[in-house]
Amino acid sequence: MLEFDITADQLISALMHIAASEPVCILDSCGVGHLGSHLLIAGIEPLKTIEISHNDPSETLSVLDEKLTADLAAIFTLSYDFGRKMLGFGETDKCITATEPDVCIAQFDALIIHDYDTHKTFLTGNTNKFGALQNKLGSNISDFRSQNSNSPAVVTSNFTKPGYLAAIESIKEHIRSGDTYQTNLTQQLTAHLPSDLTPQIIFQRLRKDHPAPFSAFISRDGSTVISASPERFFSTRCTSPHVSKGDTLTAASNEYVTHITTSPIKGTRPRGTDPKQDEALKHDLLTSPKDLAENTMIVDLLRNDLGRVCEYGSVNVEKLCDLEEHPTLFHLVSTVSGELKKNTKPSGLLKALFPCGSITGAPKISTMQIIDEIEPSPRGLSMGAIGYYVPSPKSEVPDKEFSSELGHGTWDLSVAIRTMVIRDETATFNVGGGIVIDSDPESEYAETLTKAKALLEAIGGQFTN
Repeated sequence: MLEFDITADQLISALMHIAASEPVCILDSCGVGHLGSHLLIAGIEPLKTIEISHNDPSETLSVLDEKLTADLAAIFTLSYDFGRKMLGFGETDKCITATEPDVCIAQFDALIIHDYDTHKTFLTGNTNKFGALQNKLGSNISDFRSQNSNSPAVVTSNFTKPGYLAAIESIKEHIRSGDTYQTNLTQQLTAHLPSDLTPQIIFQRLRKDHPAPFSAFISRDGSTVISASPERFFSTRCTSPHVSKGDTLTAASNEYVTHITTSPIKGTRPRGTDPKQDEALKHDLLTSPKDLAENTMIVDLLRNDLGRVCEYGSVNVEKLCDLEEHPTLFHLVSTVSGELKKNTKPSGLLKALFPCGSITGAPKISTMQIIDEIEPSPRGLSMGAIGYYVPSPKSEVPDKEFSSELGHGTWDLSVAIRTMVIRDETATFNVGGGIVIDSDPESEYAETLTKAKALLEAIGGQFTN
């Protein structure tokens, strides 16, 4: 590990300049400090990049088991539609025309880390690369400004407003029939971007005006992912079991215990125009029977999902319906944890948990079938996941030692909400919310626009529907 003198803003500036000509992957907590997310993790010069789209999801899962347990670190994306395939959903006409790959993986033998808690930046991994990486970052630092674009982005939806309201009523009929208790309905927004509005500018605007604990900028083959997600999907961490010997704790064995935590978001209000209005909106959210019920339903779903891969009796609800504040909105967040069964592979985790229940609804499979029936377009990466993997101690070698600051054998994934994919100067992203029996259609529609606000502002988007 090598520490060097560069601030988080300087690091982002250098990475944005590099991203203009070569692949860059960034996962950035923006200093928000939510759920322990205090790092900026970046990779340049990937050793290998992989994009996978198979009709047979077992082939994709085999690749994930190989790459996400290997000696190399990885930053990756998982599309929502890969979750459909994994759960046995058949192809539809809208899926056949989808452009989003099921999985994208970039593998690195060295990473750049900034710790917002200590304000320190360091390189970790292959020590032979440290000098070249440090020189490259240093030579690209400059004042990267989020310039104004000459014209606004034109934004359209795959739903009309009357169509979205009608879809809500259709979901309510499914609830009355017992097919679902809660369904996450999304509309997909598409923005045609001005030629001078680059992905780097959009990411800088989001990071400055709407910092989020699970932000991302990921260069891929022919597309760029930009995310301002506030929601962790799941994270794992390894600890060594300890036993008490007198007044000290010592390692009980050389085996590691792997803990998993998931933190679903359900329940949203916009921020007010002054502190008094903020307090009223917070009180309204914290006392809303509808929002509390939504959150609790998803907590129950995720307790069940975790129970499939965790040791019996280890699943625990640590927090239920906590209030979380963001620049443009308030959320209700819960936290569920457990102890993973021995030798659980990435494929086992994904089969049990993916897609995240907070963006499907409950029960998961029948509700996803309703989503397929009602939503007119494939979701793509939206509502999927973005994450990183760092090798475990067993795979460390002297010149490739990833910092324990990242955790050993760690997977950490966010839910790909507030997430856009840019291809050929066109940005697409989904926004939605959980529909329950007492949902008010007009309020639900307004909530989707509240959730779109940060991304629309970042692209200068004008949306009327």
